[in-house]
Amino acid sequence: MTEAVSALSGFAPAQQLAAEMPRLLGSQWTCGGHAAAVPIGVFSTLHALRTAYEVRKGVQMGGRQPLFQEVFAMLTFALGGGILTALLLGRAQPWLEDSVTVPLYAAIYLLMARAPGDVVYRGLRRLSPVSDVFLASACGLMRGYGVTAAGVDLVRKTMKGQPVADSLVAWIVIGTVLGSGGGILDDVVQFSRRSWTLRTPTMLRGAPLDVKVSFLATVGYIFTTHAWSFAEHAPGFPLAPLLDRALALVPHLTEQEAQLLAGLFCSAVLGTAAQVDAARYAAAERAAAARALAKKTDESVSDGESESVSGGESDSEDDVDSE
Repeated sequence: MTEAVSALSGFAPAQQLAAEMPRLLGSQWTCGGHAAAVPIGVFSTLHALRTAYEVRKGVQMGGRQPLFQEVFAMLTFALGGGILTALLLGRAQPWLEDSVTVPLYAAIYLLMARAPGDVVYRGLRRLSPVSDVFLASACGLMRGYGVTAAGVDLVRKTMKGQPVADSLVAWIVIGTVLGSGGGILDDVVQFSRRSWTLRTPTMLRGAPLDVKVSFLATVGYIFTTHAWSFAEHAPGFPLAPLLDRALALVPHLTEQEAQLLAGLFCSAVLGTAAQVDAARYAAAERAAAARALAKKTDESVSDGESESVSGGESDSEDDVDSE
């Protein structure tokens, strides 16, 4: 069987970028040209910074919580996809398999919430919406590669030989959950609220953007790489030959090219959404500041009236005494 030709075979820059991107996403901070003593990824740091920033924005508007509770909420958002994926596949929790992830994310939230002068959070707010869009776009790029290489390929390659490795449902579910698990957990258990409570997930009434983006990136990766065919994985499925002919019409991409497109798709959508959300948050901040100012003014007026009444009563008493 001849190997299918990639639809991007004539675009050398795109192929070079696709080949280089995994190395870029895995790059680590260096000091003086030498690798850092602690292996900390650049994009992992950006992801932690963006998650901490979004959690801080939420509690800033909804009411601050105890520090440990805020850190726990941040870790849930940041690591929720990996947590749910490991539970579904019966694997060890990925955040337990290294000594860097949890300390890194917790430390960045401490900087976001307790830095002297609140310099980190105030700096990002001053740079908004540029900061919002940049962090969301970087995390979107990381998410695109996560749902494909760490999601779909985790099932079909790493777990090859097990029944789940040949399940299209497993590929799609794991890819989608890996990209949006933190939001799913918060939707069900309300980790970001002061009081946690189980509730019917709102995503059952309408999937949030994170879920939609992760789902589309996962499905796009599966079908553009032609990783699935009914003849190979489900030959007894009704209309399998017809469905395979329909899938053959999808333009073919190599795995690296499909991962690049998935990353660019997630980055573009989440970056655009971040710009819209930044405008809404800024408007909410201004409204909250206006309410606080109005309340302070009302209290000042009230205090002034009280003092005036008190002074009037004192003058009346003085007049009576003089008479």
